[in-house]
Amino acid sequence: MDMMNFHAGRRGLWPRRSANERDVSASLISRRRWVRAACYAVTLLLAGDFIAAEAADAVSQKSTGRTVSGDVTEITKDGVTVKALSKTVEIPANDISFIKWSDEPPKLTVVRSDQRGGRYDAAIKGYEEALKSIDSPAPGLKTDLEYGIAYCTAQLALQSTGQEADAIARLEDFQKANPNSYHYYPSLDLIGRLSVKKQDWERAESSFAELEKSSLPEYKMTARIGRGNLLLARNGGDPAAAAAEFDAVIAMDAPSAAEKSKQLEALLGKATCLIQEKKYPEALGLLDRIVTDVTITDEAVLAEAYNQQGKCHIAAGEPKLAILSFLHVDTLLFKAQAAHAEALYNLAQLWPQVGKPGRGDNDRTRLESLYPDSRWAKQLNGK
Repeated sequence: MDMMNFHAGRRGLWPRRSANERDVSASLISRRRWVRAACYAVTLLLAGDFIAAEAADAVSQKSTGRTVSGDVTEITKDGVTVKALSKTVEIPANDISFIKWSDEPPKLTVVRSDQRGGRYDAAIKGYEEALKSIDSPAPGLKTDLEYGIAYCTAQLALQSTGQEADAIARLEDFQKANPNSYHYYPSLDLIGRLSVKKQDWERAESSFAELEKSSLPEYKMTARIGRGNLLLARNGGDPAAAAAEFDAVIAMDAPSAAEKSKQLEALLGKATCLIQEKKYPEALGLLDRIVTDVTITDEAVLAEAYNQQGKCHIAAGEPKLAILSFLHVDTLLFKAQAAHAEALYNLAQLWPQVGKPGRGDNDRTRLESLYPDSRWAKQLNGK
């Protein structure tokens, strides 16, 4: 090779490149720089998006357990609209577990945990403190805090006696102040259930009728279940008319897990109709379908099914089987507090029948300690 095509340098001998080779090399270097710059720009954009998402609202969905982050741009009775990055997502009201607002105080995470765990007194205190701590809360956050207080008050009223009127008033005040809230339809269900407990049949019927106007199938199912329970409670009960409401729900299409859960709740209602008619074997058949359904996620429905199963065994003179049913609630489903109080009430009376009065006394003490204001504690003490 011609030595003139080499040149000596500090790094040794290197071949001298032609002009064409130098042009190609320069072009490659330019492209590499452009690619690096483009990647860097994309990284910055993504980082900006992640930062924005971190500081944005976050809607937690029941169906997936995931959150949709972005800006909540619209709230209606039927759901919320979230502008998330480059797309817009509409989330129906019945699929919203909660919204973590961008400007909410950190302690709300604990307050929501108290609510989910049935520690309603603590949750109410937390919501009230959060409201006082924020000078000018965003409308969405303020609405959720106010509903949290009304919701927890309603749950306490459903478990105790004599508090229904105050809970209903709070919910109705919330509805008047927030007629387009995504909490609107759930608040109707609570008013209906509280009104049934209070034996205010007209208000209960009105609430369930309004709830049925929702465009969301799950809420329509909830309305008919509520009406069925109303028919079971009013004037000694009309199990035939109530069963028709429950059957209507069972016959509906149920593509989602939430709607399938509602059908199991309707099946529970139908079993309650059979119990009211003293058709215990038929009721046990339906209840067995519920307690063996591995897809059920609603602990309150499952706990109530075990309680109704226990009542059937009591009616059949089978105290040991009844105890087993109520123990399912006591040991596994105690978070369903209303059902747990009823289970303890029955256990306190059943244990002496099988020669274990000490366990009966223990469950009586637990009932009076955990649920002193419940109708079951008062009923056990003859009040």
